[in-house]
Amino acid sequence: MAEKRFREPKVIHFLPNGQFYFERGIVAFREEKMTEAIGYLERARDLEPFEPVIICQLAICYTEIGQFHKSNQLLRYVLENLDGNMYYCYYFIANNFAYLKDFKRALQYAKRYVAEDPEGEYVEEANDLMDVLLEETPIGQNLENKFIKVEQEFYEYKKEINRYLAEEDSVSACRVLERVIDEKPNFWPAYNQLAALYFEQLREEEGLKVLYDLLERSSGNLLGRIDLFMYHYFKANEEEVQQLYAELTKIVPILTHHRERLGYVHAMMGAYKTADDFLGDIVDLEVTERPKFYYYRAKTAFYLGNIEFAHEMWAQFLNCDVYEKEDFPFDESANDFAAHVPNVLQLLASKERTLHYLGVYALSISPARAELVLFHPLFEMTNWTYEEHLVFTQFVFLAEGIPEQNSRYMVELFEELRRKSLPLSDENLALYMQVVKTVWQITEKQILLPEYEKKAVLSSFVTRFGSPAQIKQAALDQKIQDIDLFK
Repeated sequence: MAEKRFREPKVIHFLPNGQFYFERGIVAFREEKMTEAIGYLERARDLEPFEPVIICQLAICYTEIGQFHKSNQLLRYVLENLDGNMYYCYYFIANNFAYLKDFKRALQYAKRYVAEDPEGEYVEEANDLMDVLLEETPIGQNLENKFIKVEQEFYEYKKEINRYLAEEDSVSACRVLERVIDEKPNFWPAYNQLAALYFEQLREEEGLKVLYDLLERSSGNLLGRIDLFMYHYFKANEEEVQQLYAELTKIVPILTHHRERLGYVHAMMGAYKTADDFLGDIVDLEVTERPKFYYYRAKTAFYLGNIEFAHEMWAQFLNCDVYEKEDFPFDESANDFAAHVPNVLQLLASKERTLHYLGVYALSISPARAELVLFHPLFEMTNWTYEEHLVFTQFVFLAEGIPEQNSRYMVELFEELRRKSLPLSDENLALYMQVVKTVWQITEKQILLPEYEKKAVLSSFVTRFGSPAQIKQAALDQKIQDIDLFK
């Protein structure tokens, strides 16, 4: 047998260079593994200490983990020692100062970037950042002489506006804001406030026009986009809502007020983790809309499983004294249809009488009732029928007439249907509509429904309009003679 021969293995030495670690750092960065990315990029920097691109990417990673001063040190090192022509470093430095709430230097560096590289990759973002800084900076913050002058002039208008609002004279307040916009067309907060007042007065078209005018003049205006989102959300315009929300999800807010408003948007869309991340960073003294803040913190905490904290926030919401002292509304077993705000809004927006009535009923049982009543910019009840007001107030003030008694009886039938696993839903909507129409017909005949046994009436409805399986179950449960109320 021939003797086996083995070759001695050849060892190939692999000596990774800076490019090797840089590429791995980029992969880790894209996968949002920041600690790993920083480790790779620090190693790449050790191997190639004079490569500015590596150091810039490292600075961006430090920004992502909140080490803004460290990031700025690296960016300044690049500009001062390696490549003074890497102008986009000025933009990154501006961003870091904005996160640090050093708005004066943030504005200076953003302007420096645009001046040095007017056709640069981040010019649009830099201009948007400057708009945000000028829009949100408090009175007295020494950002820019021109802005300070505008704020000082607007301060007198603010006093006049607040005086009118205190007197509940919103029409005069609107006239002041209209004058401000005419004289100072780039003072963006006036647009937001004017649109809000128009909506309060149900001047819907005028309010919408103001928002579109604002976004035409300042396309990157975040608060304008949020206000437009709110409008379409409460109008149940699903396509517009999804389009605006897709744009808003791409924004990482810098200013506290922006984080607060975007937190509400994410909570409204059911992105509770993101909403909690935004709202959880805001200290109590920085909150600008307290009822909304506590309401959405309660809702977000509940759906994230933090039940005790949710109850604490609900108590804080009630302490704002803007809403009735209602028990904690959120419940996993609650009617999913009524809990989904767009469902309620679509029914309320219907011009079909039966559907609108069911919308009022859905609103009365919805855990989002406070959200719809308080935060809907166009919510109004002036066109509701007398019976709809009774349903909404849950028959607190109930006369003894047949329409009132039959309305309450009908809502009790709805509750029986819910207990029989036939809640208000898309699938059961036709059944509920038929119940409403039939009860109205009976009321017109001056028949008093409470004189009838509920189970018998319910069985009659289910037998006539339910599915075969539901009919069988209703018969087993009730074991009573069906009656016919429909002749």
